[in-house]
Parts: sequence; C-alpha cells; structure tokens
Amino acid sequence: MIVNRLNLFCLVDGQSTFNAFPVEIESNKTIGDLKDLIKGQKTPRFDGVAANELTLWHVSIAADDDDDDGLPVLLDSVPEKKKLRVTHELSDIFNEKPAKRMIHIIVQRPPQGNAVRALLSMAPCT
Repeated sequence: MIVNRLNLFCLVDGQSTFNAFPVEIESNKTIGDLKDLIKGQKTPRFDGVAANELTLWHVSIAADDDDDDGLPVLLDSVPEKKKLRVTHELSDIFNEKPAKRMIHIIVQRPPQGNAVRALLSMAPCT
C-alpha cells in the first residue's frame, strides 16, 4: 500500500476562512491521529480540551479570498458535511488528493458545559 502525505486545511467552527490552518498527515493515519495533531497545533487555544473531545467534520468550503468577507463559518450553516469517526483512516475519506483552495475539515470544540463538568469531576471532595 502506498502511503501518501495529505495536506488538509482545517478551520475551527465559528472562525473565518482567513483563520484556516494546514495539517500535514499520512493517509494511513486515523481521524484520532488527526485530532491529536490539531490539538497540538492549536495550543494554547485548545488547552483544557482533550483531543478525543474534538469533533471533526469533512467539508468542502471554498477558501478563495474573493469568496470570503471575513465572516465566520458556522457548522450549522454548512449544507454538506460528514461527521468523522475516530477509527476511520484518512485514506477512506480522502481516496483522492484533497482539492486545492478548500477547507477540508471543520473542528468543533465540545460545548462549554463539558469543560466545566470535567473540571468539577476532577475537584477533590472535602
């Protein structure tokens, strides 16, 4: 099996395409591996969020300068998206080279309530 390197453009839900960032990863890696890379690249913004709490969505959003007025991209407004499972290999999703000038992945943080609940569960009982 040939292992290709993929250059995927990612965007955090609610940000403009001007804030997209690239992630380079091998095609035989899993969505779980991609979550780990994204968390590492988004430090310190993703401090306090475990990689497994991120939800990744496969999308195809144009990222040309002419198409973006700096408005935030909201996952709920993206008509075609697919929630990605942690166990899937990237080669299953990107069986062809990812399109240029496109956002390929939207990163969704966990709801704020989850972070508070996680902190409370770690607090010592007195």
